[in-house]
Amino acid sequence: MNFLYRALTDIGLGRENNEDAWAALPEHGFFAVADGMGGHNGGEVAAMLAVQSLCHSVQKVTSTDCTELMIELRYAIQKANQMVFRLSHKDPSLSGMGTTLCCLIWAKDNVIYAHVGDSRIYRLRKQKLELLTEDHSFFAKWKALRPQSEMEDASTYPYKHVITRAIGTGEKVKPAIAIATHIPGDLYFLCTDGLSDILTISEMEILLTTSEDLDIACKKMIEEAKRKGGSDNMTVLLIRSETYTETYAENLSR
Repeated sequence: MNFLYRALTDIGLGRENNEDAWAALPEHGFFAVADGMGGHNGGEVAAMLAVQSLCHSVQKVTSTDCTELMIELRYAIQKANQMVFRLSHKDPSLSGMGTTLCCLIWAKDNVIYAHVGDSRIYRLRKQKLELLTEDHSFFAKWKALRPQSEMEDASTYPYKHVITRAIGTGEKVKPAIAIATHIPGDLYFLCTDGLSDILTISEMEILLTTSEDLDIACKKMIEEAKRKGGSDNMTVLLIRSETYTETYAENLSR
């Protein structure tokens, strides 16, 4: 299967360096985004090390069986976690570094996706954008315990950006891994919280469905997030299979 993908990353309006990282191995159907954290350049190192480690592991995978791929992906994430964790303890200047992670890999007519932290994976199907992942954060837990009527005060929640899971902050990590059926025309959208904290799912859906191509969609989302004051690093990665053409048009019209 061939893939068409585009990515764009931006430092944001309030940061001095970019601690986001992304990777693509289209020949393996693998794509990932990470959002690093830590003092000095720790966040940059953690994010880059995590995606590099994942790519190294994925390049060794030969199976296309869903069950085996889920096992391999879980192992690859654990290995990335160990590499970041060990380096953070070996180098005092990198102490406390870590990173979020979201990634996916194609398995024939399925997509296996995983995440740690609050970087997200969405899917656009028949012009409807759906969030596939659930943030590993105190804010997500807080929202789950409250009725929708109380969500108006969500912006005042004091621990909104505190995540409950991250790559490299412990000896082991528990990634969330799931499988989705892929149909021709599906568009997968990976991003860091610098974007998803600013744009609503409705805004992202409109930008995706009204853009002429993936390049324009990436640019529009970054521009709109910055127009609304986005101060954090932000990364967008869009992927669709090359079976997009006629089949996608048919899928949208059903």
